[in-house]
Amino acid sequence: MQDHGRVEEGLDRSLKALGLDYIDLFLMHWPQAIDPETGRTLRRDESPTFVETWLAMEKLLPTGKTRSIGISNFDIRNLNLLLSKANIVPAVHQIEFHPCLPNLELAEYSKSKGMVVEAYTPMGRPSAPFYKDPIFLSMAERYGVQVGQILLSWAVQHGTIPIPKSSNRDRAQQNLQVIKLSQEDMTAIDEYHKRPGMHRALAYIGMIEDGKLLGWTMEELGWSLNDEAYVTA
Repeated sequence: MQDHGRVEEGLDRSLKALGLDYIDLFLMHWPQAIDPETGRTLRRDESPTFVETWLAMEKLLPTGKTRSIGISNFDIRNLNLLLSKANIVPAVHQIEFHPCLPNLELAEYSKSKGMVVEAYTPMGRPSAPFYKDPIFLSMAERYGVQVGQILLSWAVQHGTIPIPKSSNRDRAQQNLQVIKLSQEDMTAIDEYHKRPGMHRALAYIGMIEDGKLLGWTMEELGWSLNDEAYVTA
């Protein structure tokens, strides 16, 4: 966020830290920018806007320092504004995607515009409700897999690329073994968020304060979350 106004410098710093000449994908992780001098989060219409940042990212492709560029955490309104000014469609849109926050409309819209959708937090958090819920436990038992594999398989069948994280070698290997879920089970997971108290973000619990996340209001982000990260609309 602090490098929105110094895109190539930020990429060069990352390449040096990684010891690489190039990377495969360079993401704008949030649409909002931070003034590196003051630490203040800039408003949606303040320069550098996310459109200005994206146009600067486009100029990186001919340098060979990154093979593709993408975005993360855009809603449909901000995405449409970006696409209206962009010369290059983002290769990837990375969004929070799990049964408590399926984001199916955003995922399908992004894919319709030519983007690959990456699903972050696809397995929720260790405290997520999935791992004790009879719905997921019974599915896991029927398919002979772990609950995490059910979650990843659901994300894959929706045409996303889930990005799981595990420090456990055996669990990391399990995460590579997805299965084919029945349409009935897919529908049950699709509708899981409609249960009382389940429609919420899991990645930002405790991070939203006074209706703001990382300096932007929900209106600026185009999100509908309260301070407890529950969806309100």
